[in-house]
Amino acid sequence: MKKTIILASAIALIGITSSCEKCATCTINDPDQGKMTTEVCSNGNAYQSAIKVHEDNGWECVN
Repeated sequence: MKKTIILASAIALIGITSSCEKCATCTINDPDQGKMTTEVCSNGNAYQSAIKVHEDNGWECVN
């Protein structure tokens, strides 16, 4: 019974922390338009993917 409660608690904790929305501010210095800034907000894999796409295209992202 104790193991079941611990396992259920661990699963709940993972579910809660992975569903939180995270945000990062990404900036780039464009030669034509100057410094551009955007905010990327999402959760889980979508957040990591969005940050990776921005950084692959020359943006610098800070949480």
